[in-house]
Amino acid sequence: MHNRKIYLASPLGFSPEYRSYREKIKARLVQLGYEVFDPWAQPFSKAIREASKIEDYHERLAAFTRLATDIGSVNENAIRDCDILLAVLDGAEVDSGTASEVGFAVGIGKPCHGLRTDWRDSGEFGLPVNLQVLHFIERSGGKLFRKIEEIEF
Repeated sequence: MHNRKIYLASPLGFSPEYRSYREKIKARLVQLGYEVFDPWAQPFSKAIREASKIEDYHERLAAFTRLATDIGSVNENAIRDCDILLAVLDGAEVDSGTASEVGFAVGIGKPCHGLRTDWRDSGEFGLPVNLQVLHFIERSGGKLFRKIEEIEF
């Protein structure tokens, strides 16, 4: 077992219904010996709730803009600090934030892998995901997994 860091890129924090799926993925990564950085587990919930309560539009927008900068910086630093990135690519389209995290990680030389358990193909030419996302994952030395149990690095 190695003690390496993995960044879990996903849109799985937008609904509490996805929590168990995210936890299954994280359990598999821990089983493989990885320390998991999950952006959805970071302590921004309170700040988001507080910003949501601001009644003045311009003040609320400024608060959310500052918060977006803070979240983006935390995630950027975590990607820089990780050894590897795993992107959850389920859904009708790959989440734009997840695609951005893959692109950034590949751009700084991190190996990236994808997980797509969704049986529908969403990419061009019958590919399982967008051809550019798949290309950059494979170019980084990564693979696309179709089941959580298949994840292996």
